[in-house]
Parts: sequence; C-alpha cells; structure tokens
Amino acid sequence: MSEVAIPPRPQYDFLRPLTFVFEDPRWLPKLLLGALFSLAGIILIGVFFVYGYLARLVRNVVAGEQTPMPEWDDLGDMFSEGAMLFVATLIYTAPFFFLFFLMFPFSVLADMDNAAAQILGGSGLVVLTLVFFPIGLALAVWIPAAMLHAIVKRDFRAAFDFRTIGLFLRHNALNYLLAYLDWLVARFATPLGLLLCCVGIFITSFWSMAVAACAFAQVYRMSENR
Repeated sequence: MSEVAIPPRPQYDFLRPLTFVFEDPRWLPKLLLGALFSLAGIILIGVFFVYGYLARLVRNVVAGEQTPMPEWDDLGDMFSEGAMLFVATLIYTAPFFFLFFLMFPFSVLADMDNAAAQILGGSGLVVLTLVFFPIGLALAVWIPAAMLHAIVKRDFRAAFDFRTIGLFLRHNALNYLLAYLDWLVARFATPLGLLLCCVGIFITSFWSMAVAACAFAQVYRMSENR
C-alpha cells in the first residue's frame, strides 16, 4: 500500500513583502498615489485613505492574488473602512497617550525647587516609565494582529476579539516575528527617501506600510492554510 504524500507546510517568504510592489506592472502610479495620500495624512484625512488601501492590499494577499496591489478606485469605501480602522487603533493607543501626557505634570514637579515636589515628580516619572515601555511594546505587537482580523473579517468588532487574536499570535509566533522583521527592514530603508529632495520620504514611507501589510497578511494566509 503506497503512502499518501503529505504536502510540505508553507514557509514564510521573507523577501516577498520587500519586492512584491515592484512586480506589479502599474507599481509606479500606485506607489505615487500612495505617497500623495500619505502626504495628505499631514492633515489627517489622507490617513483614512491609506488605511483603507492597505486593508484591500491585505485581503488580496490573503486571497493569494499574484499582484495584490489594488487600484486607487472606490475612494468612498476606502475612506470609510480606513476611518473605522483608525478609530480602532485610536481606542487601543488611548491608554498609551494618556500615560505619555501624564508625564508632563510630573516633569514640572521634578523641576521645582521644592524637595518634596522633586521627590514626588521624580518618583512619578520612574513609575510611569516602568509602565510606559511594556505597554508600548505590547501594543506594538498586538495592534497589527488586531487590525489584521478586523480587515480580513470586515468587522470592527473583530479588532477586539481578544481571545481569537491571542490564539493567532501564540500559534503563529515565529512567522509573526519574521513579518515584524520585514517591517523593520522597510522602516530602516524609509529615510532613503530624503535623498529625493525630501518628498521621496512619502514614497518610501508608503512602501514600508505596504511591506508591513503584505508581511502580516502572509502570516494570516499561512495560518488559514494549516
């Protein structure tokens, strides 16, 4: 009796997120439009379009599209989904920013001439710093996974399905780490955009976000194919 061949498990492709943009025949106009909306992000409104675009990109990668970079069309739908994702991110980061702004009154106390105020201010800053960094690290790991689930399921509530997100991170820890490394590589390359009369920073910045979207989407797709 012949043995049934077991197909090999898919392996995370580290180079794919870094190169997939340039495999699209229309990569340049798509990238330039992404840079334009990233520039508009200075006045916030562009952020919604960028988030909405990246959401489509994620779903295309999960679906296994060969050229997952979507067209810049149906901007209304893109805007509404991007706004939803922005609000979800804002809810997650609210405690982080609260702690950050709480540092200011303690800094003022630490700079006073009064010894008691200095002790109170210094102690407060130490405690906040000890809390600040672990929360920041936890959010940096958690938020991409939360947004990933909201995007794929097209459901705002999925961003707060803590049990499902926690299981996803636990079962895909190594691949998730590789996706994060892809994102970090792209972010380190982002400053190269300054060489293009500073405007290029928006091009490389959008590219790095596309790299992150592709990388994390690849992890999600692999988790579904297990």
